[in-house]
Amino acid sequence: MVEDHDSEPNVMNPQKVPSGVPWKNFFDSDGNLIVKNLDTVCGLGEKTSVKDLEKPVDPVFLRFASQEEQLSASMTVSTLNTQEKPRNSFLGRAHPSLIKRTPFREKRNIVKGVGHVKINTKKAEAEFDNLFVVQALRAHDGPIWSLRMNEKGNLLATGGQDAVLRVWLLCGQGNPEVNWNQDYSETFNGKSKDGLNKHVVSEPSFSSSGTRSSSKETTGKDTENSISNREMNIQTKYPRQLLKSQPFREFMGHKLDILDIAWSKNDFLLSASMDKTVRLWHPSVNEALRKFQHSDFITTVHFHPIEEGIFISGALDEKLRVWDVAEKKVITFKDRQGLITASSVSRDGKHLLVGTYKGLCKSFLLKQDQGTWTLQQVNEVEVCSRRGKNSKGSKISGISFKPHSDEFLVSSNDSRLRCYRLESLVRTCKYLGHRNFCSQIHPCYSEDGEYILCGSEDRQVYIWKTQPQKVPENNGKTEQNEWSEHFMAHNCIVSCAIFAPNVVSNRKGANHSAIGRVIITAGYSGEIRIYENMDL
Repeated sequence: MVEDHDSEPNVMNPQKVPSGVPWKNFFDSDGNLIVKNLDTVCGLGEKTSVKDLEKPVDPVFLRFASQEEQLSASMTVSTLNTQEKPRNSFLGRAHPSLIKRTPFREKRNIVKGVGHVKINTKKAEAEFDNLFVVQALRAHDGPIWSLRMNEKGNLLATGGQDAVLRVWLLCGQGNPEVNWNQDYSETFNGKSKDGLNKHVVSEPSFSSSGTRSSSKETTGKDTENSISNREMNIQTKYPRQLLKSQPFREFMGHKLDILDIAWSKNDFLLSASMDKTVRLWHPSVNEALRKFQHSDFITTVHFHPIEEGIFISGALDEKLRVWDVAEKKVITFKDRQGLITASSVSRDGKHLLVGTYKGLCKSFLLKQDQGTWTLQQVNEVEVCSRRGKNSKGSKISGISFKPHSDEFLVSSNDSRLRCYRLESLVRTCKYLGHRNFCSQIHPCYSEDGEYILCGSEDRQVYIWKTQPQKVPENNGKTEQNEWSEHFMAHNCIVSCAIFAPNVVSNRKGANHSAIGRVIITAGYSGEIRIYENMDL
């Protein structure tokens, strides 16, 4: 049946529409009201539908943004998804000769066969020009908000809009062992180690093809999980598969989106959700071990890197909490910190960084004295530009400590990555190129701190080589790095991008630091893609 677009749609106030004018001028084909953006060039107005506001956008942004801001962000993201904006070069002023003699890498990128990914860059030589997509999996229904790999490098955890926490097993790693000791079993379950057996699930068996075997008939949805057409048949030339094609565990329990995930050193797992709870899991048990109630969305969660029985959570109720897992209670907290949107803990567990919706980054000392934990604020800095449209702080979407360094990286919704020194909070470098206007996109360092990785709203993933520490000049101007390499990773916003740890990367005997590195990405489509920079 052909739909009649001129027929009268079911609206609440049809009398507000001028008579004698066709309904199609005010509604799209699905009956959604069309809105005009009067701020576009010449005042002609760019048309969009109110339904655009319902597109999957970062839930923290949706919680506080006005309808006008949501519409503006939706239109901006839509524009980025359909066309590339011209990039203004900040390096032209400082290095004009370099700009002239450096050709665009994208114009001479060579297609190297099935699965090869085109790298775009202004650098004279691209370091990731042998990048191939080696695997693609349909992991979730809807956007993926968090992607975390455990320290051992054998398990990957994902969570997103469908409120399901999934754990993926890396090929060739073997099934995780039940590594609970007597103390943990008694602390978390109040049972002896033998009493844990009834909670332990039999491990799923995997066929040689990597698909979980089951007595049930395979449905069409299960078949889609493997996405064979996205595999690019690259395994015929480069036989390497990173993840099993079916999840090792699927944890149900959350009612709303999972916003953040954290691993402990012994493979315990925390999931923070919009349903105002943090839940504790372990891959060997099929149900939540603990539930920690909050009063608002929990946007960020971290295990203490040294004391596994302690974790930190940040929420939109402006409270920063330190929890005791065994006692299931808050042992210390800081109130009125602003709407907390991001945090990170240093590897020694002594320093805690917190980012807010208004663009403030706060530094805390986390100390334990005679069994008592305390949080002491040391400093804070407003993450923004010195002047211009970005001189007002934007939402901080992610914070990451640089390995083996006293620096950390902050991403914010003005499409900037800024590097600061921990003690003084002096900015040392700014990284440009990616697009992040409304999404909760986290930056990521490689394990050796040599590269920075970040997703983007223009469907690409950006890679920068880290800059050496440099003291700002007398005028306070810091170094700007626009020399990124970027590639089209998904057909939607790339919400997560991480480097796989060295135990996964195939870098033995590599004559270049970028050779053998593995990149794992996820986006609003619910798909995971894995890329490897191969040694050809």
